[in-house]
Amino acid sequence: MNALGRIRTWTAVAGLAVLVAGCGSGSSTPKATTPPAPPPPVGVPLATKLLEQYSATSNAITVGNVNKLSTIEEPPASVASKAGLTVAKAQKIPVTDRSFVTPRFVFPRVTSYPHYFLAIAPMLQSDRVTPEPVYTLFVQDKPSAKYRVAYYPLATDTTTGPPTLEEDSSDGAPEVTSSKGLLAPPGELAAAYNDFARGHKDADVPLAPSQALTVDLAGNFNAISQELKSRGGVLNRVLLSHDYPSYMLRTRDGGVLAFSAVKVQDTMTSSSGEVALDPGSPEAAMAGSPQGAHSSQYVIDRLEVYLSVIPPASTPGPGVQLLGFSDYLLSVDG
Repeated sequence: MNALGRIRTWTAVAGLAVLVAGCGSGSSTPKATTPPAPPPPVGVPLATKLLEQYSATSNAITVGNVNKLSTIEEPPASVASKAGLTVAKAQKIPVTDRSFVTPRFVFPRVTSYPHYFLAIAPMLQSDRVTPEPVYTLFVQDKPSAKYRVAYYPLATDTTTGPPTLEEDSSDGAPEVTSSKGLLAPPGELAAAYNDFARGHKDADVPLAPSQALTVDLAGNFNAISQELKSRGGVLNRVLLSHDYPSYMLRTRDGGVLAFSAVKVQDTMTSSSGEVALDPGSPEAAMAGSPQGAHSSQYVIDRLEVYLSVIPPASTPGPGVQLLGFSDYLLSVDG
């Protein structure tokens, strides 16, 4: 859907009933037992159907009926999808159909709303299967609501393998209600990631090196900065908002797999009085001049989506790992 953008380990289920024979009278007294966990709110058959319906409906959406996104997605996914379709239209890039291959699911036993579950599957697009999986997060905001997709990041960093999520033998997972005990809460990651891109280290949020961090996020930012600098320009980035909800799933080591997003704003200025947007660039297309554009200043809003592995503070290891990163161009004003 995005024209721009770039987990089964089983644990034994506690709670087997143990019957201990009594002595003397011949009677037996059952020992207190832990009841088995209730089944997840969504099972594999329904989750599979929802994923198939999502894929089919999203493939039918174009810029012309983009409002239909609200029936299958919610922010930030719907914001990202609309942005991707808009840029694809401006650049006259065909948007190919996609589907998911051999999905597996994780169902957190959430006791209050929103409910959510995770589908993990490679994507088939243009007769090619992505080597890395897409992490599609479905969310139900209230009892009467439909499940819609809130996040769909691609895990681009596979150097350390996928995170091992905490699950039981019925595909259920524990609910994560707080970021207490984590190395950092999801809401602090955007600042740490963007500080890293500018060459600064966040002392409170150590970051593990990953392709998504050093290449996809920082590498892209620095390439734009250096190119602009070579032309006498300056790129300044600020974080705009943390309006999008974050979601967490427990990992086996006590950390979490976290979904989060933030809007950023880039201001491009030049000492020569003119900033150029290259012909064929998404920015030029979004500005309405696919052939290239010039202005004294450009203000560009972007959506950044993060898929992160946050370790527990007690065993931080090398730090927070950015597993997947996507950048969506929202607007260009100049």
